[in-house]
Amino acid sequence: MKASFSLILLAGGFTVAAWAGVESDSNRGGAVGMPWGLAPSAARAYVDEAMAGNLALQARTLDVEAARERLAAARAALQPRVDLLARYTRADGGRTIDFPAGDLLNGVYATLNDYLRSTGRPGSFPQLSNSAIPLLRKQEQETKLRLTQPLYRPEITRGVRARRAATAGEVASLEAFRRELRLTVLSSYYAWLQADAAVGILDSAVSVTTEALRVTRALQENGQATEDRVLRAESDDLAVRQQQAEAVRDRNSAQSFFNFLLNRPLDASIVRTSEAELRLVARPLLDAPAPTALTPGAREELRALDAAVEAALAAESAAAARSGPSLDLAVEGGIQGETYHTRSGSGFIQGSLVAQLAVWDGHERRSQTQQARLARRQLELRRDETRLQLALQVRQASDDVAAAVIGLQAAERRRLAATRAFELVSQREREGLVNQLTFLDARSELTRAELNRVITGQRLFTAAAALDRAAALSPLP
Repeated sequence: MKASFSLILLAGGFTVAAWAGVESDSNRGGAVGMPWGLAPSAARAYVDEAMAGNLALQARTLDVEAARERLAAARAALQPRVDLLARYTRADGGRTIDFPAGDLLNGVYATLNDYLRSTGRPGSFPQLSNSAIPLLRKQEQETKLRLTQPLYRPEITRGVRARRAATAGEVASLEAFRRELRLTVLSSYYAWLQADAAVGILDSAVSVTTEALRVTRALQENGQATEDRVLRAESDDLAVRQQQAEAVRDRNSAQSFFNFLLNRPLDASIVRTSEAELRLVARPLLDAPAPTALTPGAREELRALDAAVEAALAAESAAAARSGPSLDLAVEGGIQGETYHTRSGSGFIQGSLVAQLAVWDGHERRSQTQQARLARRQLELRRDETRLQLALQVRQASDDVAAAVIGLQAAERRRLAATRAFELVSQREREGLVNQLTFLDARSELTRAELNRVITGQRLFTAAAALDRAAALSPLP
C-alpha cells in the first residue's frame, strides 16, 4: 500500500514552472541588449489583437479624430466664405412718409394754366393730390451671394496654432494609452499563466493528499495509525482543496478580465505559452542591466503635456490679439425688387472693408488673457511634476526588476531543494523509516516551493513589462 502511494506521487510530478537551469543560463554572460519589451509569441499576438479590438482604445481614437476635425474647423476660418441668402417679404400697413405734392404744386400749375389760356392755348398742367408713401413695400425680394474674407485677424492664426498643438497632444495621449494597454494585456496574460499553473500544481497536490488520506484511514482500520494522524491527513487534504478552489476562481477571474481587454467572450480560451519559450524569454531578463533613468522625450505623457503647454501659449496669444485691430472684406451681389426678375436695374453689387478696434470692454479681454496665462502656467507646473513622477516610476520599476531577478533565482533554488528533499523523504517513507506526517510536511513544502516559483517567474515578466512601459524602451506595435 505504501509503495503504490509513492508511485502516485512520482507520477504526479510537475512540468509547470519547472525551469531548471535558469540560474546557470543567466551566469553565461553575454550582452543581450534591452530585452524588457520581450514577450512570448502568444502574448505579442494578444497585444496586437487588443490594439485592434479594445473598446476603450477605439474611444480614444475617436478623440483624436475629433481633435483633427476641430483643427480643420479652425483652419477653415482663414478661408473665404460664400453664402447664398434669399429673402421674400410681404407687408401691410406700417409707417408712411406724407408728401404734400398738391399743396406745393397745384397753385403753380393753376397759374401756368391761366397763362397758357391767355395765349390761346389749353392748360396742360394737372392738379395733384397729396401723397402718403409707405416705408414698407407690400412685397419685395432680395436674393444675393455674400463673400466674406478675413484680411487681418491674428486671433484666428494663433487659434489654428493652438488647435494644431492640441491635436498633437491628443495623438501623444493616444500613444500613451496604447502603451498602457500593452502593459495591461501582458500583465493580465502573465497573471492568467500564474493562476493556470497554480491550478495544475494544486490539482497534483490534491491527488497526493487524497491518496495520503486514503492510506492513513486504511492504516487506522488495521490498527497501524492513530486517529490524530487521520485528522492531520484530512486537514491537509481540505487545506489543499481550499487552495485549489481559490486557484480555480483566480484563474477564471484572470481569464475573464483578459478577454474583456481583447473585447472577446469572457470565457474564450487562452493559448498557454510553453515552458521552453518562457525560459528563452526569461534568460536575457536575468542578464541585462535595468535602466534607472528616463530618456528625455521618451514618454508620450510628457510629449502630450509639451503640446498642451504650446496650445495654452497659443491660446494666450490669441486672447491678447483680440484687443488689437481686425480687418475683413465683405462683397455682396444679387437681384432685388418687388418681384423676381433679371431685367435692367434689378441687379446690384456692393463691397465693404470692415475695420474694428476695441476701445473699451470693461477689461473683459484683459481678464481672458490673464486666464489663459494662468492656465498655461498650471500646465507647465503639471508637466514638471509629471516629469518627476515618471522618473520615480522608472526607478521603482528598475528596483522591482532587480528584486524579481533575485527572487526568481532564490525561488528556483528553493524549488530544487524542496524537490530533492521530497524525493529523499519519499524514499525513506517507502522503506518505512519516516511517518506519514513527515511525508506530508515534505509534500506541502514542495507545493509551496512550486507555487512560489510560479509566482516569482511571472513577477519577473510583469516587472520587465512594467519597466519597458515606464521607460518607453520598445516601440509600439
